[in-house]
Amino acid sequence: MRIDRRSMLPVAAGGLLAPGLLAAAPSSAPTPQPEHSGDVKARLGVTENPFGPSPAARRAIIASVAQAPYYPHSEAALRQKIAAQEGLAQDQVTLSSGSLDALTLLTVAIAAGGRVLAPRPTYSTHLAYAARQGIETDWIDLRADHHIDLDAMMAAIGPQTRMVYLCNPNNPTGLRPDPDRLRAFCIAAARKLPVLVDEAYFELAPDPVRQSMGSLVREGHDVIVTRTFSKVYGLAGLRIAYTLAQNARIRQLNARITTSRNQAGLAAAQACLGDAAYLAGAIAYLKQCREMIYRICDANGLRHLKSDGTFVYIDCGMPAADLQARLAARSVEVRLFEGEAYRNWMRVGTATPDELAYFGKVLPAALGR
Repeated sequence: MRIDRRSMLPVAAGGLLAPGLLAAAPSSAPTPQPEHSGDVKARLGVTENPFGPSPAARRAIIASVAQAPYYPHSEAALRQKIAAQEGLAQDQVTLSSGSLDALTLLTVAIAAGGRVLAPRPTYSTHLAYAARQGIETDWIDLRADHHIDLDAMMAAIGPQTRMVYLCNPNNPTGLRPDPDRLRAFCIAAARKLPVLVDEAYFELAPDPVRQSMGSLVREGHDVIVTRTFSKVYGLAGLRIAYTLAQNARIRQLNARITTSRNQAGLAAAQACLGDAAYLAGAIAYLKQCREMIYRICDANGLRHLKSDGTFVYIDCGMPAADLQARLAARSVEVRLFEGEAYRNWMRVGTATPDELAYFGKVLPAALGR
């Protein structure tokens, strides 16, 4: 029977789960994902937040139905709220339909005629798109401790490099660069070329303000920060995100964005941005989901990384593509990433407790135990 993720949302967004619910240089083309058998019973290949939108966002979505017949003519209110929160001018903020929209458009615009520099493995859907436009990526392998090798990346900036891309915390490892070292790297690199920092999960860091590179935008550096309402805010289906950058980069992005946002997404984002009580509940929910994944790994003797994302990176102890196929045959989706050093690793996303419990139930058989 297919698990309906919507039916598993907490009754009161902002509240915690009841304790009993959580007991336990290759091609830039994305890794092909195998087909599953029948309905997906555990959708763990994506990074979503089933905790769902905040109460205020839910009310705003319902109220926005009255505006559904009309195009959204202004995004100024949300941009102004973001700018005030970040200490920026409004022309240093723009919106997009999910952060992938901004990442893709900026990468193609900035790196045209050159190359991108990025760690590996990392989130790379936008880099795969850029490769289809003739823009290749120079990959820098992670350090032995799975952290981004900032020293190697700095040394690799060459005459053909047009942009540096970093995910903070990194996806799929869920590890955060040391904020002081990352800050120093971004300042030094931005003297040479733009640095694009993907902060899709930054709210999950122990100290998000210190971890974020948004302060570098305020200081005038050529650093671009993208963030999204899809992850911690639980609005993946409404496709709303924002970018912080110098005005020239914002103009560069706006010149390429072809569609406006949607009424429900704008209303929901405006209602929930900075909602401290909701964020505390959502973050607690996601942490409990990660703890459940850790326990499943421990029960099966699988090494894993402690994550600050909505996912956990797991060493399968065997070719991950083989285990992915076996899990797919049991209607469990997981995701793999490029990089020879990580051919035995898979990423498992946070999901509803029932989905994670099902994953824990079928994993031993998939491992051949």
